[in-house]
Amino acid sequence: MSCAPSTKIYGVSQPISTNAPTKSDVKLTDSLNESLHQFNCYESKEESMTRVKVLSKLNALAKQWIKTLTVQRIPNGHELNAGGKLISFGSYRLGVHNSGADIDALVIAPRHVTRLDFFTSFKKMLLENSSVKNLECVENAFVPILTLAFDGIDIDLLFARLELTKIPDDLDLSNDSILQNLDESSIRSLNGCRVAESLLKLVPNRKSFCMTLRAIKLWAKNHGVYSNAMGFFGGITWAILVARTCQLYPNAAPSRLIQKVFFVFSTWKWPSPVILKHFNESKISTLNNLVWNPRVNYADRFHMMPIITPAFPEQNSTHNVSKSTLHIIQEEMKSALIICDQIHAGNATWNNLFEEVNFFSRYRHFVALSMNEESNEGFFESRIRQLVQIMERNCQVKLAHINPKKFKSVQNASVWFLGLELIENAKNLDLTAEIEGFKKNVEKQAKGIQITLDATFVKRSDLIKWIPVTDLKKGRFVNKSTGTKKRPVSSSPPLSEVSQVAAKKPCIDINAPLIKMKSNN
Repeated sequence: MSCAPSTKIYGVSQPISTNAPTKSDVKLTDSLNESLHQFNCYESKEESMTRVKVLSKLNALAKQWIKTLTVQRIPNGHELNAGGKLISFGSYRLGVHNSGADIDALVIAPRHVTRLDFFTSFKKMLLENSSVKNLECVENAFVPILTLAFDGIDIDLLFARLELTKIPDDLDLSNDSILQNLDESSIRSLNGCRVAESLLKLVPNRKSFCMTLRAIKLWAKNHGVYSNAMGFFGGITWAILVARTCQLYPNAAPSRLIQKVFFVFSTWKWPSPVILKHFNESKISTLNNLVWNPRVNYADRFHMMPIITPAFPEQNSTHNVSKSTLHIIQEEMKSALIICDQIHAGNATWNNLFEEVNFFSRYRHFVALSMNEESNEGFFESRIRQLVQIMERNCQVKLAHINPKKFKSVQNASVWFLGLELIENAKNLDLTAEIEGFKKNVEKQAKGIQITLDATFVKRSDLIKWIPVTDLKKGRFVNKSTGTKKRPVSSSPPLSEVSQVAAKKPCIDINAPLIKMKSNN
């Protein structure tokens, strides 16, 4: 009596389907690849070669820097090969970067090289290199970083110091023991590399994973749901969702996997966590408190859409998600699933899925957040989600939707827009307290940072006073009453008609429409 072969398990459960791609799936994957090229999701061979050369040069610089410090600090250091290593991570390591995208990289050094050295002597070495431009350092960030352009390629450079006398070229980053006795900044810096390596090991078909992830990232960016800082999903979160879908459909083609991403996660029972592998308790007990565990860590119980990184210490990549962004992500996935079904039925194309959606057609009321200090935009962007959370507490605000896209106002200031959906019979809503509360929060956090922010209520009919009409009419328009999305820049309603429609809805009475915030701490 013969036994049926068991189904191979990927991740934490058996696959939903192991079906091979159909002829239609293969054909749609070919057309998907063509669409991704049309949207400039791939770089040229020349740019790819430039990236390889840049990373090689940076790696050589890092090794030389470590060698110099080794000779200075270690007896007979000139005889010791202390090594050192530059490792890429993020979208470049996963193979899903676009043309012009930056590269996330990490310098790994032995124990006699410190973070202070990285921000002093290594910074000095980079400044003296003619290939390096626009070098900036942020030493006090949650993850300390150097940013630079090397031969025209933007680089985000992190640093980690290991408790090793030398760093071999074949260093195994998946080994948890390398985290022993490290400071928290080094652990955070290593996390990106360890997660990327783990992801690539956990997917059954790397090529299908990469094409699917390229497509999902393009869709997410054009639908305004790609920004970890603003409460949506960042690149690593979308990568985990795609990886889990690949585990559930290990033989599926990218054209089918895209559809399944939206099917699986538009119907997911949140806050059940998404995980790619079972947790293994590490021997490094001092780091177990960093692992996502709602049974032990009280704060973890309030995470709305937990999507867990696959490398120790396993952490939630979506702790910034709020009630509003959860709803927006779910609704976008539901709409995307409908379009994917139409694509597979031959009634739509990939362009219908990827085309940018017009944010300003979604809402009739907005809060415009503008600032002039470009050097502090990163600080401010990471705080905008706080205004969303404050707005959510107002009983007359049904939904607060921040658009991650930054615009240039007609006054040449940087401006972001928060769209507001009100309850049905909202009247005389005064948002002064909410905006003042946001002001106070940012003022407290802006220690040593000078920032001047204008927060202004704007009706849809007045948006033309803020940004160019080309920005207002870009992308497919959304009919909020039916939830449908209409194509049309050319057939979109004129601004005069937009203002008439806006007038039919209750207006908001803001006592202080313009609030200026200054922090000179």
